[in-house]
Amino acid sequence: MREPTVFHYVRLAEARRFAEHSWQELDAVIRTADGLRCRSSNPDVFFPEEGSRFAGRQAMRDERARVAELCRGCPVRTECLASALQRGEAYGSWGGICQPDYQILRQLWSERVHAAAPPPAGSTAVKETR
Repeated sequence: MREPTVFHYVRLAEARRFAEHSWQELDAVIRTADGLRCRSSNPDVFFPEEGSRFAGRQAMRDERARVAELCRGCPVRTECLASALQRGEAYGSWGGICQPDYQILRQLWSERVHAAAPPPAGSTAVKETR
């Protein structure tokens, strides 16, 4: 995995604002938002072509620009990213973040946000700590 940059940490901080909301709550907000370009787009545009690699800086810049344009001006972009992270989505572009950058954010989320969250009430993890 590539090393995270300031870009990744900034987007992680934005998504963390929604860490206490369930993905279902966030999806409900997204469903009720008006004028989302993703609703009229082919879902395939948010997933890299099978077998594609983002080798080289120019390819990465092109993919970032393409995905950023798809999500430009979206009023629920951060909620979309946070919801995908909470659901554990493994692939795709979410909240204006292209696939390779999303993979880095997913790892950071797992290490810094998800791991720091208390286990759900009634889970075995809670019972084991008593």
